[in-house]
Amino acid sequence: MNKNVKPIFEALLSHLETFDKIEVSYLKTCVQVKKRSTVLSIRQKKDCLELEFQLDREDDFFPVFKCQRISKNRILHRVALGELSDFDQQIKIWIKGAYQLIK
Repeated sequence: MNKNVKPIFEALLSHLETFDKIEVSYLKTCVQVKKRSTVLSIRQKKDCLELEFQLDREDDFFPVFKCQRISKNRILHRVALGELSDFDQQIKIWIKGAYQLIK
C-alpha cells in the first residue's frame, strides 16, 4: 500500500470498528465492508483511496466526484481521499448513513 494512503486506510478501519457486526473482505481489486450486503468499497488508486457507498439521497457536492442512481431509493456515491485531512466528519456521516441504510 502506498505510504501516503496507508494512514487514511488505517483511520478508516479504526472508524469502521465502531460499527456493530461488520465484515471486512480483502479482495484483489478492493476492500469491501459488509453488513448483510456491501456498505463500503475501498479501492487504492495511485495516490488516493476511492470510496464507494450508497445513500438514500443524492449528496452531489465536494468531495463526491460521482453520483449514480442505481434504484428508486439508492444512489451510489464515489469519493477520493488523498490526504488524512480529507477523512473528515462529512465522510464519517456518509459512511454511517450507508451503514444504516443496509442495517
